[in-house]
Amino acid sequence: MRPQRERLLEAAVRIVAEKGYAATTIGDLTREASISRTTFYELYPDKEACFLAAFDSVVEVLMRRIVRAYEAEEHWPERARAGLRALLETLAEEPALARLAMVDISSVGPAAQRRHRVAMQRLTPLFDEGRDFAPRGHRLPANTSRMAVGGVTGLIADDLVAGRTEQLPELLGDLLFAVLVPYVGPHAAVEEIRLGEGRPQPGAADGPGPATAGRPPAGSP
Repeated sequence: MRPQRERLLEAAVRIVAEKGYAATTIGDLTREASISRTTFYELYPDKEACFLAAFDSVVEVLMRRIVRAYEAEEHWPERARAGLRALLETLAEEPALARLAMVDISSVGPAAQRRHRVAMQRLTPLFDEGRDFAPRGHRLPANTSRMAVGGVTGLIADDLVAGRTEQLPELLGDLLFAVLVPYVGPHAAVEEIRLGEGRPQPGAADGPGPATAGRPPAGSP
């Protein structure tokens, strides 16, 4: 049998996704995990502590998948695309995990909101590699990557709340555009997305010349 703590955290993910954090009781969690109330309190002092531990475990799963996909590519635009795709596909495949990590965490309280901000900041170094790709990356605002992360997570949360969990992978183009634009500009961002989708390259009238993998697009801000 799996360890009690592992069963309890998995139960928290499932029950909170089904009932919401506020309606979830410790009794719900102990029944779902097949543990006693005494065992629960040996593991966690209260429901919030259990929820935050479940959130941390979900974040670790997401980060492992994102980083593995990201590091499998060589150049930054492809790395950003791969990381975002891994995130969206994981969330679409595991709706309960997605709900806890991106929606329910915001309703729990100040400690949970701080935990969420810290977790999202773990993505910023991946996006901040765009500074090395951008022609004048050193001139970008210090919080550029944090703004990109905020845009990504906000769009994902909106779709989750709207019940479009299975359609999350369809957001890839929009999210990639939001991430690339601050670093390479809108025309080059569109070109990178088209190249990634295997579409024909646009003509000169569409903006600056096509971005080549591994080389900063010419003429971008």
